[in-house]
Amino acid sequence: MKQLIFLAAFTLVAIAKISAQAVPAPHLEQRGKATQLIVGGQPFLVLGGELYNSSSSSIPFLDELWAPLKKMNLNTVLAAVAWEQLEPQEGKYDFTVVDGIIKGAKSNKMKVVLLWFGSWKNGLSHYAPLWVKSDIKRFPRILLENGKSTETISATSEEAARADAKAFGAMMKHVKEVDASDQTVIMVQVENEVGIIGGIRDHSSIANDLFAKPVPKILMDGIVKFKAELQPAFKTLWQSAGSKTSGNWTEVFGNGPAADEAFMAWHYASYINRVAEAGKSQYNLPMFINAWIVQPNDKKPGDYPSGGPQAHVHDIYRIGAPSIDIKSPDVYLPGFKDVAALYHHPWNPLFIPESFAGIDGASNAFYSIGKFNGIGYSPFGIDRKVDTPSNTPIAKAYFLLGQLTPAILAAQAAGNISGMSLSFPDSIRSFELGGYKITVTLRKNWNGVIQAPKGYCIIMHTSPNEFTIAGSNVDVTFIPATPGPSMSGIASVWEGTYNNSMWIPGRLLNGDDIMMSYNLAEEAMENRTGTGARLLEEPSIVKVLLYRF
Repeated sequence: MKQLIFLAAFTLVAIAKISAQAVPAPHLEQRGKATQLIVGGQPFLVLGGELYNSSSSSIPFLDELWAPLKKMNLNTVLAAVAWEQLEPQEGKYDFTVVDGIIKGAKSNKMKVVLLWFGSWKNGLSHYAPLWVKSDIKRFPRILLENGKSTETISATSEEAARADAKAFGAMMKHVKEVDASDQTVIMVQVENEVGIIGGIRDHSSIANDLFAKPVPKILMDGIVKFKAELQPAFKTLWQSAGSKTSGNWTEVFGNGPAADEAFMAWHYASYINRVAEAGKSQYNLPMFINAWIVQPNDKKPGDYPSGGPQAHVHDIYRIGAPSIDIKSPDVYLPGFKDVAALYHHPWNPLFIPESFAGIDGASNAFYSIGKFNGIGYSPFGIDRKVDTPSNTPIAKAYFLLGQLTPAILAAQAAGNISGMSLSFPDSIRSFELGGYKITVTLRKNWNGVIQAPKGYCIIMHTSPNEFTIAGSNVDVTFIPATPGPSMSGIASVWEGTYNNSMWIPGRLLNGDDIMMSYNLAEEAMENRTGTGARLLEEPSIVKVLLYRF
């Protein structure tokens, strides 16, 4: 009898292991018209939040945060792992922080994106272990043009790259050992906002020698290979120096700050790729980098981190860091839409690891996911204390996005989705989807007076003449864009919710709740009926069915 019980138990363990192996690790995959994050074999939308830098350094401190984070409707937390804590002594690893993050997330049924604060964080080397910081001969600092150095490990340092890669590889090996079957950890950020602050490039003797040498052949070959796809600023830089296919850095990119920045971008990209390769060799998860983007008052590289993954050097990172799957922007500027567009390429899915919370964050999340097939959004400092976590704008936005996730992912793959973000005075936008010209405006009263300074929505074409709309403070109207009757009327507008992908209708909206204008003669001249879908301040979901006449 004992033998039978043992055999049965052994068989169950074996089956569990086979099942775990059968499900691929989290990865990026082209699904129809969108590149999506696949977790547990299914598309996954990151409704995330990044913790403050030090929150995950103490597991007892972190453990107090999970409950309020769940109330904010997050499904993913972005949490830092510092090299100084992981490897306090060279070759001796402490996985306390990693294990604590994974355990807490798993207990709260959430996913994790680990942020590797290794050689650099915000351009500086504050998170490197003391044995690295204090040995400037083995791990040299960058040297500014004025002859002074900062707390920044040189991206030309072979020893530093080797040590960082070894530690990162050890972490990824451990993550695989403890979490591969559960897939709690779904992505990893490699370093953080790299680049030189206070100078354009490294002026150490090693860096100067490298700058005088020919541009590496792999970079030149990549530029030629992708010349038809090069980003406009980088293409102009290369072409203005004669589109050379060989030469040193000034010969290929000119004698100016842009050449210095390109040089640094190459060395940061190469260094980061080496770290990422070491990690992927142990556990091949999607890996991304994030950029401290150019700010309005920045006049030159070095005002922002020079050599970081700015949009104008994405081609260098594409060539120099093939193990990095996503180049992401950290966006704390009003022009979110413009920045998002700069970071969305056919070869680079959009993921926002740091940005605003609040109403701006809610709007950004809807816009990036709907407009650019974004794989997710994450406000920074999500663990800031608020009295009612479930009542914040980002919590309400995530509540809707969580309900709609299966529909959103299907619509992304089918190309049947768009997103909109409006702020006064940019109060109206139009686009075509599902055979209709759709116009989205900030919510108005019947006299045409705008009632809200900010509005956002996602619109999905779900079946012929039917649209699902989710958002806040917008009015949505429809005009036929295909041959046939020129007017479209509202057949029905149902508000409701989704529960486990099942639509649960609420009120059938009509009358005042769909009326936008009684200037019917003027409306008719524009092939409009004066009706549409009205989403009020409280975020909501509606299903709109149209007919034509």
